[in-house]
Amino acid sequence: MSGQCRGIAECLGRTGRVGLPLGVLLFLILFAVQFAAERLYSDSGYYLARVINEGTFRIEHGRYVLALAQILPLLGSKLGIPMNGLILLHSLNNVAFLAICIWFAARVLKNDHAAIALAAVHLIGLTHGLFCPVFELYYGVDLLILFHAVLRTDRLGSPLRWTLLAVFFVGSVSSHFFAALLALGLLAQERIWRERRVAIVLALLFFAQLALRFVAISVYESSRLETLFFLGDAEKMMEVVRPSRLIEFARYLFQHYLDVTLLAIATAVFLGRMRKWLELGVFIAGLIMLHLLTTLYLPGFLHDRYREQINFVSTAWVVLVLCIHVLPHMPWRGRVMAMLLAACVFRMVSAELIASHYAARTTWIEERITRAREHDLHKAIVPAPVLFGTKNDVIDLSWSTSVESLLLSAREGPDATVSLITAQDTATAEVSGQLDRFIFRRWDILDPAWLAPRYFVMPEGRYTPLPEP
Repeated sequence: MSGQCRGIAECLGRTGRVGLPLGVLLFLILFAVQFAAERLYSDSGYYLARVINEGTFRIEHGRYVLALAQILPLLGSKLGIPMNGLILLHSLNNVAFLAICIWFAARVLKNDHAAIALAAVHLIGLTHGLFCPVFELYYGVDLLILFHAVLRTDRLGSPLRWTLLAVFFVGSVSSHFFAALLALGLLAQERIWRERRVAIVLALLFFAQLALRFVAISVYESSRLETLFFLGDAEKMMEVVRPSRLIEFARYLFQHYLDVTLLAIATAVFLGRMRKWLELGVFIAGLIMLHLLTTLYLPGFLHDRYREQINFVSTAWVVLVLCIHVLPHMPWRGRVMAMLLAACVFRMVSAELIASHYAARTTWIEERITRAREHDLHKAIVPAPVLFGTKNDVIDLSWSTSVESLLLSAREGPDATVSLITAQDTATAEVSGQLDRFIFRRWDILDPAWLAPRYFVMPEGRYTPLPEP
């Protein structure tokens, strides 16, 4: 019987090493094509519009990894591809990057486990996140996986290996504060202090990029880092571990992260069974630390796109540790592959279900664009707030309505450009006093000359309320 089980495990392991990455890639390609317009949500459409109109990469807060999210649409805009094509290229960009990373891990480094981790981390724990594919931590985690694969490879010459180690490491830890925490956790599990030369080089790189970041730190990042001070606030810490809140947190995990929770439990059990006590201790400590930071930053349990992005760091930590420290061991490989496959299928189904609400949101915006044209309005105000989704998965109309209306309307040509802002936008003093100007978003009131004439014609007139039927 044990021999049969071992054969099944080996079969699952061999099949999964190829099947899971390819299956995830195929799903993400189809998803990106089917919901290209819906994937303009929030920051996603914002960065696409910036790239088109500025003709270069848009980097903010020193997160240069953002350039990786803009390669295909930037190339497309340089080639003059129509707006429909740019939106599609934008939607496919993260999938193309994932495919390159998987190819490099599997074919160049011969590390199938890294390829599986790359595929899994792009799907597990994500539903809303799939509609805003430009989050820098998504790319930072990819680079961290490649960094670890290069760190443990013997297939590269010394100069190339050191170069790639430096590029992947700096690219990852500079992408987001959470990526730096993930990197430190992985290095601790790897006992990096035993490799003195590598440890010294990585420490120098880490502190050098950290110093540069603090010299040019933005107001946005500075305000976010203030969360760290809450760790010394006894009252806030007691609130986090209040029994009733922990019960609510458990309910939240069951509703939104059943896959990640089960994988986390399995990871802890497998590490214990293998007597990997350091890895287990760092894994659990990492989960606790990440939970404290994310909870102190966002105390509530309203689940939306932004909350899912904040939670992604914990998801990534679970997938990374499982694929790096458990998956390579034959006794557990079949079970781990089965669990990863189940988690991916679960997320595919979840994403398709939630997609209907994002599609309804995009349709709502497109209908208002059509109505504005019928009333000969190129600048209009639409009602807000408007919510889509369910009480457990909230999708708002968002501040990005003004950005998305530009992109969606321009699919019919530059002369068809329509700019819609929301009633929430007009509630801000900056917007309400400048309704005769071009409002890109409520924080950016720009010169009309900023728009690229190949794709947009500046809407004229004053923003006026759009008549509702």
